[in-house]
Amino acid sequence: MFYNDKNLLLCGLDHGFSTMKGTHVIFDNGVEQLGGEATLSNNTLVYNGKNYKVGEGRLPMMKTKTEDESYFLLTLAGMAKELDVYQKQSADVILAVGLPFSRFGQEKQEFREYLFRKGEICFRYSGKDYRICIKDVLVFPQCYAAIADRMRMYGAESLIVDIGSKTVDVIHVQKYVPVERESTSIPEALIQCMENIKSSVYQICNKKVSEDIIRQMIVDGDAMIPEDCKAVIKEGVRSFAKGIEAKLSELGFDLEMMPVVYAGGGAMVMKRYGTIRGNHVHYLEDIRANARGYEYLARQKCKL
Repeated sequence: MFYNDKNLLLCGLDHGFSTMKGTHVIFDNGVEQLGGEATLSNNTLVYNGKNYKVGEGRLPMMKTKTEDESYFLLTLAGMAKELDVYQKQSADVILAVGLPFSRFGQEKQEFREYLFRKGEICFRYSGKDYRICIKDVLVFPQCYAAIADRMRMYGAESLIVDIGSKTVDVIHVQKYVPVERESTSIPEALIQCMENIKSSVYQICNKKVSEDIIRQMIVDGDAMIPEDCKAVIKEGVRSFAKGIEAKLSELGFDLEMMPVVYAGGGAMVMKRYGTIRGNHVHYLEDIRANARGYEYLARQKCKL
């Protein structure tokens, strides 16, 4: 959200392990340093005298988001894209970001310090010059953020399951408040699911399938590929969905007896391929929900 009277951008960004999400934008999280000037300005970031392609492809998997400068460069691109929505190229910025619920306490301060660069930051992205000053970085628990503005829609007790690229975050809500001791992260999610499917398609059909095709099968249930490949993909996604339900049961949650809210990129997986259905099962399919939630929580905190 941009506040013209303050020249202030409140910028919610979800730093995913596959894509970056803002409240208005979604783009790949790839970062590649170039040896010289880029041929095309599209997705080209020039910062501190170096040239990068930012927003094409996917980064290799990292243990944390602070291992190198990649996620800060992605943050610059995210701020630029959000400023473009308001036709602005300079602003003071409050960043609203998040971390998995189970690692929030351990990583919050490090992530905040990693993103909070002092002074004016000048850079060029996709052919435009930007000047920003980061005034604050606010860090919130993801998954909870996705439903923070609609918590009461699902009842006093609910199970929020945010299926992302690297982790599945699970939050048990009682009396509209997350129960921390019963909330966790499962370290297997969509990237591993897709890798398993690609391997199965190659082994069974002797074909190579892209992540884009798998996503199309998840969203549309169909793609212009051979029928045997479709069958293998569907079985792989169905197996993943059953695995999620089994792990939630192992954690002690009765999915038949409480409202369940599936969020994140995997919400569509559970909607199309999950076995437990009913009016108590909800699907928050907006993959920008966490970014929107970070902004919502930041507005509450800053009283904007």
